[in-house]
Amino acid sequence: MFSKKNPVDVKKSTIKLQDPKKDVATRIKHLKLILDNVETSEAKGLFEANFSHIYSILYESFLQMESNLRQREISFHLVHKAHKEELDCTLWILEHVICLLPELIHRRWQLHSLGRMLAKLLHTSNSLRLRRQGIKYFLMCTWFQ
Repeated sequence: MFSKKNPVDVKKSTIKLQDPKKDVATRIKHLKLILDNVETSEAKGLFEANFSHIYSILYESFLQMESNLRQREISFHLVHKAHKEELDCTLWILEHVICLLPELIHRRWQLHSLGRMLAKLLHTSNSLRLRRQGIKYFLMCTWFQ
């Protein structure tokens, strides 16, 4: 009841985050654990040191989410509860990438890939909520330019 939570070992989670053999869900879980237990400056340093791993997690998660929705012939505006969590998690990572790596985005790092993701979020058949988030992320990207 009043037990103390075990402190999260950030180094172990970072190693698990960097392991390409782990599945996307496990890597996302460890990324969340890290970001929940470090300050913003430490998170920025972590993102700068591991930007390729973090972006690969984001991209794989986005592709997986999109393929899951297409297999079920569901457009982004008819997302079920299980898919909504996956979508929210992917968008959460995208927001952190945009916020914590503005210098890389300014140098046009992964510009086409980010542009395709934003274009898919801004598609007219998506829900208004999802398009609003797409506009927010687009403005964040252009603001940091």
